[in-house]
Amino acid sequence: MFRGFFLFTLFLFSACSDRTPQIHSLNGEVFGSYYIVKWVGEADRTLVQEQLNQLFKEMNDEFSNYQKDSMVSSFNNLKANEKMKVSPRFIEMLEFCKKMNQLTGGAFDPTLRPVIKIWGFGGGSQKVKKSPSEEEIKTALTKTGIRNIQWDTKKNEVWKLIDEVEIDTNAFVPGWAADLMGAILEENKLKNYMIDISGEFLVKGEKGINSPWIIGIERPSREKGKGIQVALKMRDKSIATSGNYRQFFTENGVRRSHIIDPRTGRPVEHQIASATVIGPSALETDSWGTAFMVLGNEGLEIAEQHGLKVLLLEAVRPGEYRELSNKAMKDYLKVNQVHL
Repeated sequence: MFRGFFLFTLFLFSACSDRTPQIHSLNGEVFGSYYIVKWVGEADRTLVQEQLNQLFKEMNDEFSNYQKDSMVSSFNNLKANEKMKVSPRFIEMLEFCKKMNQLTGGAFDPTLRPVIKIWGFGGGSQKVKKSPSEEEIKTALTKTGIRNIQWDTKKNEVWKLIDEVEIDTNAFVPGWAADLMGAILEENKLKNYMIDISGEFLVKGEKGINSPWIIGIERPSREKGKGIQVALKMRDKSIATSGNYRQFFTENGVRRSHIIDPRTGRPVEHQIASATVIGPSALETDSWGTAFMVLGNEGLEIAEQHGLKVLLLEAVRPGEYRELSNKAMKDYLKVNQVHL
């Protein structure tokens, strides 16, 4: 999932604020992208940075698809029925992915890499500009499915049922990291903060008296930073946006998006350009954002069932988008939308 340019922090303070409090910040690179942490309050910056660095190292060692000796890379190289010892957090990851796969009816699938590759979107760069054959799609789909991964929670062991199945962590690890970063800030007695990691946001408290954090949702464009579609006041929430408007190819006049439906092995055909999700945790919003880009309009009812707020931007014509949302998001927008 393409990341990092869909949400913005807007540093606006409401007219009710008597003064602007000091906002402390840390930022850097992680997971091939960036992170930004801002907080109000006193904390040992050096200690917080050290704790964040340790978290990033642990998560890279466990979940980096680009680090050849990471736990997930080692798992991806296993042969069928070959068992491997993993961390409790790795087991937790598998349990979460299995649950999300079930809740989304298969729209969320972290084992989709073989299918993504044959469409030319693997490894973050497009290599193919034509559709694979029916046979290639069918063959690739046989190499996917969380059902092909087994684990023993008591022994912390994992194994595969087929050689080729692989886990791609990009659709959920940034959000998960944001939640764990938040736990570190809480341990340092910080209650008012904003975390942005690769465009996945976790927001707690306020940045000042009667001054919520303001997060802007990008208007879809092939160029970065072309404008804000919606700006929202945020407190004690996570928000993530996924989109399909920068990675695609055109074949015989037909646009082939990098958003692949795990159930069919084909790019989605709806006109949803982006999906924004608000929920209780960044892990959930990150993962659901991916799923709603697959589900399109049918995801709005599912969002309502799971207590999520969802805003879809549907392309009507070039440069024009229609906002579609479930009732929970409509109610949220009435109270929290900021008119810039």
